[in-house]
Amino acid sequence: MAKELSKADYILRSLQKISHKRWELYIVSRIIHKIDNDVEFVCQQLVYRPEGYRALTDIYFPQFNLHLEIDEKHHTNQISEDIERSDDIVLATGHEIHRIKTYGDEGMFKDISIVAEETDNFIDKLNKIKEIGVDNGTFVPWDWDFAYSSRRWINQGYLDVADNPVFRTQAEALRCFGFKGKALQRGAWGIPDGSTDVVWFPRLFRHGMWHNKITKDGERIYECAENLDGKKSIETQLIDAERNPERKTIVFAKAKDSLGRNLLRFVGTFKLNISRSTEDCIVFDRIGTREKVRFL
Repeated sequence: MAKELSKADYILRSLQKISHKRWELYIVSRIIHKIDNDVEFVCQQLVYRPEGYRALTDIYFPQFNLHLEIDEKHHTNQISEDIERSDDIVLATGHEIHRIKTYGDEGMFKDISIVAEETDNFIDKLNKIKEIGVDNGTFVPWDWDFAYSSRRWINQGYLDVADNPVFRTQAEALRCFGFKGKALQRGAWGIPDGSTDVVWFPRLFRHGMWHNKITKDGERIYECAENLDGKKSIETQLIDAERNPERKTIVFAKAKDSLGRNLLRFVGTFKLNISRSTEDCIVFDRIGTREKVRFL
């Protein structure tokens, strides 16, 4: 089993990942050095932008639904390549996107003192947002050892997409629904609480016999078969859905984060839409962004 990263490892590896991008490294490292230790950040986060396209934001602050993009005109191709290699997608609808340009209107790079000042202004913005959250009781500090634990959500009583629930293992995600085992390696698990509800861990990209996709607003998931075995599975699922019309599907998208670690992100509660589905592709409609934890 691979050794779990410490918080120091995470920070150092995040900076190492962008070490070849000079301006990005300067701005991001300045931010990391100046923000409080309890403010979470993610470098190189893939998002579905409200405008309808995918983009890599250079640093993302999950507690604030805030992204920073650093405009460096000379590595546009690199950004495109990074997007193609990424599969952890945050739905950025309703998020704020802030930009810092490293060059002026004439195309020349800005003086570093100007970039430093604009970066510090962004840091002031972060601090003000945090202060508001602390004052109204909505700010949840970044606790490295607690961040991927089910305990936070069990204590809260529910999972909400807006709170960005993320887990490292299926077993830890399932503990929110009464799972008591040590591990689970299946793609789905039926909740043994008397309901017919299931927890599903799809890869929302092409993988094996499936090509799963989520819409940019997060409201619909398509589970599409790539071969005959997939089509047989779809036929079985549609028959089962007709027998269990009240079944809910609680979805944790499987992916890898920017450092290549396994990631399970809660994206909502869905219901299979039989009328929209075909023999090649099942359609799931989102029916909720908040799901209560269940104690068995």
